[in-house]
Amino acid sequence: MHPKITEEEKKISYSSLFDKPLAKVDPALYAQMELSPVDPARITSVFDRNDILKTGYLEVENGYALMPDGSGCVATKVEMPGVTPEMIDWWFAWHGLKDLRYKIWCPTDHFSIHVLEKDYAHRMDESLSLKERNWGTTDVVVENVGGGPQKMHLSFRSPADYGYDPDLIKNVDVLISANVTDADTGHGLVTFSHCVRRIPGGVEYRSHYWQGYNIDENGKPVAVAIPEDGFPLEALKGNALHSLVEYSNLAEILPGLYERYGQNRDLLQD
Repeated sequence: MHPKITEEEKKISYSSLFDKPLAKVDPALYAQMELSPVDPARITSVFDRNDILKTGYLEVENGYALMPDGSGCVATKVEMPGVTPEMIDWWFAWHGLKDLRYKIWCPTDHFSIHVLEKDYAHRMDESLSLKERNWGTTDVVVENVGGGPQKMHLSFRSPADYGYDPDLIKNVDVLISANVTDADTGHGLVTFSHCVRRIPGGVEYRSHYWQGYNIDENGKPVAVAIPEDGFPLEALKGNALHSLVEYSNLAEILPGLYERYGQNRDLLQD
């Protein structure tokens, strides 16, 4: 099963991005991923997530590991030439409002998206910054991250609500963090955090996925869905490769989309 676009969606100017070949992932990133699984002591656990906000780099920026408690940890880092932090904030306010915007991000694996009805007014509130519009809101997505299409809730949290140290937040330019739950059962699946920093000529997009955890209302990690025998390594690898693909493709399409649509106050306008 693969994503498709409707006849109505084909009339939208950026629909051509659905049919373009996916951006090529830097072969060096694939090579780094082949060194996994890594020793779990080397990768950043959900309990040490504030380390992501420190200056410099972590020991493992591209890799995955099965953790001692059976949970999974995945890290990816993709450089995005020509992309700015402002573009990232705009993208996360903009793309969740229409299916096609989600599909062009990763045409092989992204099927649909909408904002949870109760959160729609918050997402559209022009009195808030683009950065703040996601906080406390939920996207409902159908996405394939390696195991086939799955309907999920992505519930975004502010950096403070995610338990990040306010003294460290200033070291990064954008933080996108969310809990992921099964849309039908409500069971927690994974929590993720994207840390974006400026680099010469663009940004670096550093992602961490902690499989089997969510962050609770007190900003603390809580185990939610750890299989008795631990996560299969193939599932962790699939998540890692999907992340490299979707963010490499976003890096290629985002500057042009932002140039054309990023100045529209009305986020629904195509």
